[in-house]
Amino acid sequence: MYTVDLSGNVPLYGQEQCNYCGAAAGQMARNGYPNAADRLFYAQVDVWNVIQANNSTLPADSAWATDPHGLTACMNLLSNPAGVHWSEFANASRDIVLFDTLYWMNRRHFPSPVLINRGGHWIDIVGYVTDVEPVAGSSPVLQSISVNDPEPHNVGTSTTFSAAQWFGGPWNGDIIYSGTWLGKYVTVVEPPIEEGRVIVKRVKRTGDSIIKPEEAQRLAQEWLREYRSDRQEKYALLNREDIHPMEPLLVREGASRRAKAVPHYYIVPFAFRNEFAERGSQMARGCVLVNAYTGAFEEVTTFGRPIRYLTREDALAIVASALQKDVRELKKVDADLMFEAGDITHIRSYPFWRVDLGERTLYVDQLGKLYGKLLPSIPGD
Repeated sequence: MYTVDLSGNVPLYGQEQCNYCGAAAGQMARNGYPNAADRLFYAQVDVWNVIQANNSTLPADSAWATDPHGLTACMNLLSNPAGVHWSEFANASRDIVLFDTLYWMNRRHFPSPVLINRGGHWIDIVGYVTDVEPVAGSSPVLQSISVNDPEPHNVGTSTTFSAAQWFGGPWNGDIIYSGTWLGKYVTVVEPPIEEGRVIVKRVKRTGDSIIKPEEAQRLAQEWLREYRSDRQEKYALLNREDIHPMEPLLVREGASRRAKAVPHYYIVPFAFRNEFAERGSQMARGCVLVNAYTGAFEEVTTFGRPIRYLTREDALAIVASALQKDVRELKKVDADLMFEAGDITHIRSYPFWRVDLGERTLYVDQLGKLYGKLLPSIPGD
C-alpha cells in the first residue's frame, strides 16, 4: 500500500455561514501548507470576499456561491511563498481528475480543494491510500480517501471513505449545474504534469435483507480495531477505553427516490461514557458507517466538536410544535432517517429525518430546523 497523509498539517474548520463551504475549504488549505512557516490563517469572511471578487463573470455562472475560478484565484492571492501556484483542473473523466490530484499531492504535499455532490459543495482532500505510488504512467488502484469537510456548520468533519464509497457518494457524478463546469469534475491543484488514471473497484450497495443493528455495531468495532494499527491518529479517539458505541442508526440514501432498491447504511456513533447533552442524550465524537446489506466499511468520521443525534421522538416533537399539534397525534406517522445531498446536508454521517404526514412531507435536520421540501444546493455552497 502507498499512503499520503496530510491530515496532521491541515486544520479542520466548520463553515461559519451556509454559503461559506468554499471559503472554509480555502481557509483550511491555506493554513495547511507542508512547511509550517508558510501556513497562514485567514478569517473566512476575508477568504469569501476575495472569492467573490474573482468568481466567473459569465451570466451562465451567476448561480455559484464559490466557483472554481474564484477559489483558484483566491488561493493564488493569499500571500503565497515562491514556487506555489494553484490552478483549476476540470475534466469530464473523474479517473483523470483524481489521478492528477493524487499525483500532485504526492509531489508537493498540499491539500486539494475539490467539488463534490455534483458541484454542490467544496471540501479538501487531505490524504489517500493506493496500491502503488501515483507516478507518471501508473494506474494506481484507490483504496481509501480522506477529507476535511466544513459541514456541519461551525463544526466540520474529518472523514475517510472507502474507494468504492468515494465514487458511490461524494463523486457519484459530474457537475449538474449549467455553465462553464457542466459535465466535469473539478479540483484546485497545480497544472497536471503527467498522464495517468486511477482505478476504483465498485461494490454493490443494495441487497435483499438488512443486517441487524447489533451486527453493524460489531462490524464497526471490528473495523476500528484492525484500522488503528497503522492508520491516521485522528481516529485513535474512537478506540479509547472510555469511548463506547451508541445505538446504530439506519439511514436510507436517496430520500426523493421512489425505487425500493436504494442503498441503506448504518451510522454507528461513538461517545465518551460520561459526556451528555443538556437533555441527557449522549454526545457523539465520531462514527463509522457500514453498508446495511453487507456490513462492509464505507466511512469513518470524527467531528470538529461533539454532536447530538436527534431521536425519532425529537423529530416528531419539532414537527408537532410547528403544526400546533399534540405529539401523540403523530406517533403512527412514518418517520425515518434519510440522506440526500442538497440544501439540508452534504454529509452522510449527519442525515435528516423525513416525516411523512400523508398529505405532506416535512424534513428535520440534526439541529432541529424544519424544512418543507428538499432543495438542491446552491453550486459551490
